[in-house]
Amino acid sequence: MKTVPGLNETTSLGLISPLRQGTIQESFVRHDAHVALPVVSLHEDQYIVDFGKDHSIRYHQVGKNKECSCGVSDCKAVEAVRQYLLAGGRRAESPPERSGCPICGSKTYPDHTWNGKYTRTFGWRCEKGGLSHFLEAKAKRIQKQQAENPWLIPPAMDYPGLRRDDLMTWEQCEAIQNKVSLSTGYDPTA
Repeated sequence: MKTVPGLNETTSLGLISPLRQGTIQESFVRHDAHVALPVVSLHEDQYIVDFGKDHSIRYHQVGKNKECSCGVSDCKAVEAVRQYLLAGGRRAESPPERSGCPICGSKTYPDHTWNGKYTRTFGWRCEKGGLSHFLEAKAKRIQKQQAENPWLIPPAMDYPGLRRDDLMTWEQCEAIQNKVSLSTGYDPTA
């Protein structure tokens, strides 16, 4: 006989434990049941449910709207996420509010391959412009941030700092070298 911690607790198989004075009779224990529990993890605004390599669809993505990526209306992944949250699991981030494409104003939809790893921003695609509108909006945001903060290394104590415009591009360096080469008669290719 095996002892059980408490009365009427739920087992890992989801069954109510039949108890008799704090013990389970051997006849109620299933020895042949090797049930792999799904592993739930977070990826930004979605839950990733891993059912293991024995299932036909191993990974399921469940959103906060309780819909699974597999398209099945009563998918077991949704229930696995529910159990994960009831057990005190961390909640997923709220999906971003999308008002529309900042370039053309049309509808956008998420593209998780372009999520910012370090900036923690969500990637998207536009219905009309696709990925190019996302990249254009991102480039404008970076240009705005660089205009607001021109420092590459900000000044500190006795150090004057280094601004982005203090650095030269390779085109500027090449133009200066060509000018010096022409004025001195030096030919670097000879």
